[in-house]
Amino acid sequence: MGDKTIKQGTKREKISKANSTVFIAVAIASVLVMFCAISFKFLWNRLGYNSRVITAKTQARDQLKDNSSNIDALSEQFVELDASATTNSKTILHALPPSYDYPALATFVESLAQQSGVSFPGSVGQDISASALKDANVSQPLEIPLNIEVNGSYKSIAQFIKNTEYSIRPIHISNVEYSGSSDQIKAVITAKTYYQPARNLDLGKKEIQ
Repeated sequence: MGDKTIKQGTKREKISKANSTVFIAVAIASVLVMFCAISFKFLWNRLGYNSRVITAKTQARDQLKDNSSNIDALSEQFVELDASATTNSKTILHALPPSYDYPALATFVESLAQQSGVSFPGSVGQDISASALKDANVSQPLEIPLNIEVNGSYKSIAQFIKNTEYSIRPIHISNVEYSGSSDQIKAVITAKTYYQPARNLDLGKKEIQ
């Protein structure tokens, strides 16, 4: 009986040890699998991030090459443009100035009024110099709302509108309100013109996610 009991106890101990060994092996294997999965996910995300960074750098490099080539071409074209008597740089700047200049705009309208034979009080609408955009990353014309009042005969006012439409600076008239007598008419003109803020050369930054 005693030997049989000892053998059963030994067998249970061996089974218990075997179970413990299997449990430890399974636990270690689970930890290794989890570690490998987390490591794989981390490396995969890192690989994707590095790929996006390389793509962005390649695009930036190609853009710099294109800009360098375009500068040379533009320099040659500008010389030819500026040599023209009708479409030189001064003409372009008068047509689409690089800044919002209220006094210069009022002076321009006043010169049109004098050419047309109408009186001009001197206001072209609200002065928004304080909030006007001075430079921008993209070259794009911006609107300037105009509210012009002129006084004169019907013929002179009609001439003023014609001179405005044919002026070097684009002015688009959307509405005209007339009041007064046939000899002296007051016309309130609602219109808009444009300016194009100077292009800045600030380098932008892009965060790669």
